[in-house]
Amino acid sequence: MAGTLVPSKQEAGRSLAGLFYLILKRPEGLRLIDASPDGFWRSFGVFAWAWPVQCFLWTGMWRALPDTRPETAGETFRFFFVSTSFDVAAWVAPAVLLLAATQLFGLSGKFAQLVVVNNWFGLLAAYIGFFPAALRYLAPVSETANAYLSVFVYLMVIWLYYRVIRVCLGGDMMLPVFITIVMVVTGITISELAFTALGGA
Repeated sequence: MAGTLVPSKQEAGRSLAGLFYLILKRPEGLRLIDASPDGFWRSFGVFAWAWPVQCFLWTGMWRALPDTRPETAGETFRFFFVSTSFDVAAWVAPAVLLLAATQLFGLSGKFAQLVVVNNWFGLLAAYIGFFPAALRYLAPVSETANAYLSVFVYLMVIWLYYRVIRVCLGGDMMLPVFITIVMVVTGITISELAFTALGGA
């Protein structure tokens, strides 16, 4: 059953290649991303590929806020259970918002494709975010420099997301801007709730 819910390495490679085509404004990338009913539901299993990186990113709190570092096995389990719960919410919420947006703007036929692309982009974004986080541990980079790098990477991810969504919608500009803003605000809101919950652990 797990094999049907979690995309294979071959599908991951093909879908990420499709994303890179979309980033380069080449619509043929959509043909590499499975938006069939099976592909739609399987795309939520992409979270399994992103989860290890997400866990690593959350440990950044322990460096910035030492009081949040768990001291027992139970506290460690709670930390990752809570963070994973919010990550799942952040993974599912875009599908609900895209459903509302596509219905509102008469693009219901684009719903499945947008959700699948969004889910695969989530995997790409997680690994892009891994770079500045890992650099913080591995290289003698000042906190200020790392903060600037993190902001730059975050803005780059937003820009790439906009490019991908714009190609999916056929080059229109305003709707991709709207969707991008909604997704950014949603992500920030869920992250703030997660930080509050974890900070009170």
